[in-house]
Amino acid sequence: MIVFLAFAAICPAQQTPPASHFDGNSWWSHVKFLADDSLEGRDTGSEGLRKAQAYAVEQLQKAGLEPAGANGFYQPIRFNQYEVDEAKSSLTLVTNGQAKTLSFADDAFIGSRSTRNSIAVSAPLVFIGYGLEIPEKNLNELAGLDLKGKIVVYLAGSPSDIPTALASHYQTAGERWKSLHAAGAIGTITIFNPASMDIPWSRISVNRNHPSMDLADAEFNETPGQQLGVAFNPASAEQLFAGSGHTFAEIAALGKDRKPLPHFPLTVSLNAKAEILTKSIESANIVAKLTGADPALKNEFVVLSAHIDHVGIGAPINGDRIYNGAMDNGSGSALVMDIATSLKAHPEKIQRSILFL
Repeated sequence: MIVFLAFAAICPAQQTPPASHFDGNSWWSHVKFLADDSLEGRDTGSEGLRKAQAYAVEQLQKAGLEPAGANGFYQPIRFNQYEVDEAKSSLTLVTNGQAKTLSFADDAFIGSRSTRNSIAVSAPLVFIGYGLEIPEKNLNELAGLDLKGKIVVYLAGSPSDIPTALASHYQTAGERWKSLHAAGAIGTITIFNPASMDIPWSRISVNRNHPSMDLADAEFNETPGQQLGVAFNPASAEQLFAGSGHTFAEIAALGKDRKPLPHFPLTVSLNAKAEILTKSIESANIVAKLTGADPALKNEFVVLSAHIDHVGIGAPINGDRIYNGAMDNGSGSALVMDIATSLKAHPEKIQRSILFL
């Protein structure tokens, strides 16, 4: 049996060892090192990340943890990295023969991870509500719709009667695309829900400039057959519904209260051209083990995990181009190292084995 505990920026205090073994000072020293400018934002595959990984290995070795990777403490991983060459890419809406080119900064942008390959595609659009198929709740928003060869448009979110855990599962890219791909869709347009946007569009749009990546092994491709993925600014979304008999204001009002949404073909089509730059990235997980003291339970594992990479260097914010990643997720990685040190000091209390990842 394996149990995963992932540490994000904030972790519950009751999960930490007693205060006598964890006063926060060593944790803060780890955070300061990981977020230092010299690591240049710890982008995946970068020299800065390699420095962070070497630091983590050093701390785990000092604590007396066992290496548990394929190469000592290292578990090598290959990624494919994708980046949209916006100078050679475009999104154009066509309404009644009239074409309008969208602004990547203000209106919509191409998601490199969901697009992956350079394409030129023209396709009609269909609005599919929240775009969910959830058998456990007898919900199928795709039923009766002709999606073959179409690009589907949906509002991010889910109806209020769907439990949060179930909705979260079916809103993942892989689960949503299973249903859409089976129905014949070739691409997606996701309209952010204004009622649940914690980050303004200006920040979301800036993030498009960071390359995306996924595991190089095709077996782990969550969205096989998807030609195009587009993120759409709700402030610009009204033009998608021109001539459909519906307005985005109507859709947004329903979405605010998570009410069921209508489904209908749109009169607008999309011409998309995407030039995707791809390269291979070599990186690694850092893996250490603390073997449990109970002979009957030591082959069961609890995994404590936090991602040590961040997004590197990007567009300047107040003149600073280094995205240091103290909270995301230097803080969580520091906590994993500190917990490892604390637990190693009392191995007799650990029944099951623990992997620190």
